Amino acid sequence: MTHASPLETFLAPELADCVNSLSSFAKTTVPKASVSVLDIKQRENAGGPIVEDIAIDFAGTEVPLLETPEDIHMYCIKQFMWKEDIVRWEDYNITKTDKDLVNGLLESMMTPTGVKHSRIKRQSVTPPTGRRTRREYRRISDGERNAFHTVLQTMKTNGQYNTFANLHQGIVTTSAHNGPNFLGWHRVYLALFEEAIRRINGQVSLPYWETTLDFDMVNPATTIVFSPAFFGNGDGRVITGPFANWVTPIGPLTRNIAGRSTLFTKANIRSILTRCRTREITSPTALPQFNFESFHNGPHVWVGGQMSGLDSSAHDPVFFIFHAFIDYVWELFRIHQINDCRVDPSIDYPPVTREHAATRPMDGLTDYRNIDGYRSYWTQNWYDYERAPSCPNCNSPYLRCDTARSVCVSLQRTLAADEPATFDRMAIFEDGTAANSRVAQAIADVAMLTIGPQFNGPPDEPRTQMGQARLSRMGSNVPIVPSYVADRTAG
Repeated sequence: MTHASPLETFLAPELADCVNSLSSFAKTTVPKASVSVLDIKQRENAGGPIVEDIAIDFAGTEVPLLETPEDIHMYCIKQFMWKEDIVRWEDYNITKTDKDLVNGLLESMMTPTGVKHSRIKRQSVTPPTGRRTRREYRRISDGERNAFHTVLQTMKTNGQYNTFANLHQGIVTTSAHNGPNFLGWHRVYLALFEEAIRRINGQVSLPYWETTLDFDMVNPATTIVFSPAFFGNGDGRVITGPFANWVTPIGPLTRNIAGRSTLFTKANIRSILTRCRTREITSPTALPQFNFESFHNGPHVWVGGQMSGLDSSAHDPVFFIFHAFIDYVWELFRIHQINDCRVDPSIDYPPVTREHAATRPMDGLTDYRNIDGYRSYWTQNWYDYERAPSCPNCNSPYLRCDTARSVCVSLQRTLAADEPATFDRMAIFEDGTAANSRVAQAIADVAMLTIGPQFNGPPDEPRTQMGQARLSRMGSNVPIVPSYVADRTAG
């Protein structure tokens, strides 16, 4: 803080972080500009420390040689001012009205620094519409859930929903995915979306979908969240529930739940919480068994339809509710970092370059840099999470406690007469035919969409359509229900 203290008195605190992150470079003869993933792995395997000596790049360029504190000060000031009002609107299918909406929300989330004639701003201490608490989707009351649905319907009608969905495409598919900015960019994105929600109804907060409550069912495809009272149907075009008959840029809102991959599991969460540093759970340095983003990809693919596509996923409202859960799990990790690892999560941004570099402006979210999503002010001042339901009292009429395993699980929805109750009746056989007409129709409906690049999810678990197809190809006649259900919390 020696070099940063003069700046703190009149500029945003993020400048101090910039100065601190670069100060060590002034003490070296030639600061390193990059390091390969292989180098990192070699250092880890050798048991040596991972020196944070990678120069943070800015907008895809390397940091210049900074030899004195004055060099660092000037670089950080120019960098912070350069990002002001920068957004790559050309990458989005977005109108002037859309721009005004996003910029207006961003403007309300930032406050002037207090410096006369200064255009530089800083994060607002408290959100304009007040602090909020996010709870599991089945934990909010029927009235609260209906109010939430009504706001989303309003946003769909007035175009605001599509504005937000369109932000999650183009360059964002790389600059906010497959790297450490995945966590921070989506945190800011959700905060912006939630602020838009609360401008319409200040009593509504964004709920989260805790998918392990569904994974731990005998057949996750029968979960109550894909019923008219929640997300609406998951088998083909969405024709029931609050988002019935929604139209997206690639066609009618469509799903094929339990088609392939897997939901997020308790085992995934436990794996994440065995690590201490962000680089251990984020691409490109995370090992597969700890890769947070890879785990996240599973439910995108499991829901299917628009949710499975990088450019189209946000057009299904399941996206925002699911990503609130991803943010919740990240917050559990951040608490673990503080309490168990003695690591400050607000500055534990992995040393990467190019689009995921810590100081690069967030695409579509002007006024923020990638590292701003890691700041502690979000959950200190803006929102917090109610812990996920747990036994013995799951605190919801839509959940029950499985006392044999001491886990809360979702209730099953009321099934249609021709709807498969068991997962083996959802199978795709070796010849490509489906075991059930509803499954066949869902597959056909999804096939009508031009989804484009899709999420790369974990392997298909045995209770999905493709998981059953794989067993069929193997010629297995052994029932998998008893052993798998007994073991399913192991992931």
